[in-house]
Amino acid sequence: MNSLLNRWLPALTLLTWAAVLVHAHFTGRTVALLAPAFRGGVLWAGVGLAVVGLVFVCTPQNIACCAGERCGHAFAKAPAGRFLTFLVLLLPISLSAVVSPDQFSKTLVENRGIVTDATQLGRKPVIVTPTEMPLPQEKPAGSELPAPGVAVSAPPPAVEPQNAATPGTQPPAPGPTDYLQKTPDGLIVAEVLDLLYAAQDNAMRKDFEGKRVELVGQLMPDKTKAASDAAPVQGGKRFKAVRMFMTCCAADARPVATLVEADSLPELPEMSWIKVVGTSTFPMENGRRISILKAEKVTKTEPPAESMIY
Repeated sequence: MNSLLNRWLPALTLLTWAAVLVHAHFTGRTVALLAPAFRGGVLWAGVGLAVVGLVFVCTPQNIACCAGERCGHAFAKAPAGRFLTFLVLLLPISLSAVVSPDQFSKTLVENRGIVTDATQLGRKPVIVTPTEMPLPQEKPAGSELPAPGVAVSAPPPAVEPQNAATPGTQPPAPGPTDYLQKTPDGLIVAEVLDLLYAAQDNAMRKDFEGKRVELVGQLMPDKTKAASDAAPVQGGKRFKAVRMFMTCCAADARPVATLVEADSLPELPEMSWIKVVGTSTFPMENGRRISILKAEKVTKTEPPAESMIY
């Protein structure tokens, strides 16, 4: 019995962990658990554990240590103790692979607290906008003196290009919103984080203020009683479009949301995936600027390929 436990249970533990990690990689479970930068390591970790487990199986083991009375591993002397050690190592990862859900539940989202203020996230996105390249500086005529003894000829007449701009006008510079992705209908494809950060950044807010956007999120009710500085909010007409914001893994994921204001609340279960088409606004409420999406249309939709935002 000791020979069986010493030789096969450690190898079986390693191979089981390897199988779970490799399975998570190829079934896409890592998409809901890890940020993209860390997903490749899951496969390599599984392959490494499998190699170690196979080496353990093929290598003869010395079981004399825990078979004698001089062994200091008191817990490992008994077969039940070794089997329990095996379960402690193997049972949690096996259950997590089978039982754990692929997405966050409503209870977990509420317990972690839905963030609607970008200042609570502790960082600001870096958005690369097009910059106008400086034009080459032309030297004014006559700025270069001719060498002594060299005749100076009259400059050739200027040739006006065919597509020359009207005198007194300049060619259009790249617009500040060129970095934004748009649908064929001209809607800005926005993420929840885009609108939250735009509420805190004046330059970014100009790109979204009053623009029609398309946004995907999960439906959650708005349980706060906010009041605009200008007029009270119509009760029962607001809800939240929620996404999970992840930095590293599921352990640090936080729910972030923008408020959505509609004529009526969607008749859908909470945590349903919805697509909202509307106009983004950034009013002042309770002394701070917030993001509110004035919805024109709210429809149920399929979850995006990446359920998290990073």
